[in-house]
Amino acid sequence: MPLILALVLVALTVQVVAESGPSLTLDRTVRNAMRDLAGAPGTAWLDGPMHFLADLGGPLPAGIALAVAALFAAVRTRRASPIAIAAGGVLVVTIAVIGGKDLIGRPGPSESPVAADAWGFFPSGHTATSTVCYGIAALLLGRVGSARAGRRWAAGAAASCALIGFALLWCDYHWLADVLASWALCAIVLWAAARVADAGGLRPRRPGAPPSPAPRESPPSSAR
Repeated sequence: MPLILALVLVALTVQVVAESGPSLTLDRTVRNAMRDLAGAPGTAWLDGPMHFLADLGGPLPAGIALAVAALFAAVRTRRASPIAIAAGGVLVVTIAVIGGKDLIGRPGPSESPVAADAWGFFPSGHTATSTVCYGIAALLLGRVGSARAGRRWAAGAAASCALIGFALLWCDYHWLADVLASWALCAIVLWAAARVADAGGLRPRRPGAPPSPAPRESPPSSAR
């Protein structure tokens, strides 16, 4: 799975840099279709909710959700690993997204040139922020609750991220490739976060259970 996601990310990036390929044709097709849909009679009432959904992908709401989930998981497990997993995931995604925006400098759906002191639109920052924050929050909450609750948190996070991505296209903020690239990047990070959680045995302790005793050192031979 990570290899497939990495190949998708690389393929999208190469086409965006080269400014040619099927993904760019699809970008324009989807952009035009979304503009037609947003401008169709009877859909004007969706503009407000769509902008609200797009804003949910911003650093403030998504960051607060992740911080609350990480702190809750840390308290439940009495470990700092949930906070480390959350911080590490956000750091990796932030560096990758800012680097891509700065180096590639892709224009947005308006196709206006990007100013010299501005970042580009590839990959999508709001998509990446929402996916890594809500995704890791769901992962951590799922690890400190029941399996059923974990599936619900995962489904809720996936649905939220899908709606945010759709809203970004509706609002004409991003190309489809911008959104897909961020999803691929964050899916790799989420996969890695899950592996780190597994390796660290991230599970809540039973109420009232004492901490695991530290292993005893073997006495020196002279004391045996």
